This record gives sequence, C-alpha cells and structure tokens, in this order.
Amino acid sequence: MSDCLHCDINELVRKHVEANEAVDLQKITSMIVESLADFILSAPEADQANLMADALAHFGTSFLDKGSDVEPGPHGAH
Repeated sequence: MSDCLHCDINELVRKHVEANEAVDLQKITSMIVESLADFILSAPEADQANLMADALAHFGTSFLDKGSDVEPGPHGAH
C-alpha cells in the first residue's frame, strides 16, 4: 500500500475490472458504496450523519471536477 489511499483503492478496483471478462459496473459501484456505508457506520453514531453528508458533498464535487478529465468507460478512472 502507498501513502495515497484513494490511489490504492482505484488500483484495487482497476485490477478487479481487468481480471473479470464480464464487468458489471453497477455491481462494482454498489460494492464500493456498501464499503463506504460500512466505514461510516463504524464511526460513532453522533458523527454518522455528518460523515454521510460530507461524503455525498465530496462525491458531487469530485464528480463535477473530474468528470471532464476522465475518459468514459471502466478503465478511464484514475
């Protein structure tokens, strides 16, 4: 693992996609979201709502910021 957690996660997902001939992007996306939900639920209950709101806000910002920089398809994300 590197010092860049998001790079490590992206690399793991990329390897998973490349290792499977039939790529189900919906399933992969739902597994990533389930992981995020598990992570948020591991925080103290009083912090969970704010963490979820922050995650959704960051998702929107990242999606808009990176959307035009990434090639469409499962291999374009980095």
